[in-house]
Amino acid sequence: MKVEQLRDLLELAREAARAGAAVIEQSARHVTGRRVEFSDKGSPIDLVTEVDRESERVILAVLRRGGVPIVAEEGGREGEALGTVFYVDPLDGTTNYAHGHPFHAVSIGLVVDGVPELGVVHAPMLGAVWSGGPRVGASRRDLFRGHEHPLAVSSVAVLEASLGATGFPYDRRTTSDDNLSAFGALTKRSHGVLRCGSAALDLALVADGTYDVYWERKLKPWDLAAGAALVLAAGGRISDPWGRPFVAEAGALVATNAVLHEALLAAIAPHQPSPGSRDSETR
Repeated sequence: MKVEQLRDLLELAREAARAGAAVIEQSARHVTGRRVEFSDKGSPIDLVTEVDRESERVILAVLRRGGVPIVAEEGGREGEALGTVFYVDPLDGTTNYAHGHPFHAVSIGLVVDGVPELGVVHAPMLGAVWSGGPRVGASRRDLFRGHEHPLAVSSVAVLEASLGATGFPYDRRTTSDDNLSAFGALTKRSHGVLRCGSAALDLALVADGTYDVYWERKLKPWDLAAGAALVLAAGGRISDPWGRPFVAEAGALVATNAVLHEALLAAIAPHQPSPGSRDSETR
């Protein structure tokens, strides 16, 4: 895909993210004064709200103008997801949102022939938008202050001086494969490992140099596609947790400032299951 096409699709994704973010903001607990109603998607800790669905509806209404296949979390699927596809999470961090926590965002990522090319992560209650891609450049825009600056990963060179992020799977109540041992090991070895509840925001914060490392498994492509593109655009490195090339559909990712990548892979290796096949990693 030509750079000019990518720039056009980036502007479209930014427009779509703004539309979704407006839906999210107008129903937020600290705007309305009441907690949003929610239900679960088969697990008591995997939540969904009507805001997720309405955000997805308005996002897709904008994105379909680009003529690119779309796969979205709440069931919106338009066109065959082959070659080029938009992955959409209309509200990443729904549990946070349901409780009034500000760490949630719209996440829109474009993947072309398996490569993350564009990402937009729009966090309305934080007043921040991360957007761009490896071939078009990327920035973080502060909506409250009007500042905008290019994305650049950190230069931290040792895990002991790093700040990281991770997450825990929705099946953590019923499985021992819950990422807790890796979390504990890295917490002891670093400045800290945070769990903010939004993979899209975790990756955006690696891209802007706030976090130095991030890892997580048992996710979906719409959780990771946008943030992966931002990390690459900022000079970072991505792979799966075993060091293999990143595949969005596998739902597993290690993202770092590049300098710490091998060290992080080695640190989490004792706590990971055998890699298995790509199909077995996707859920």
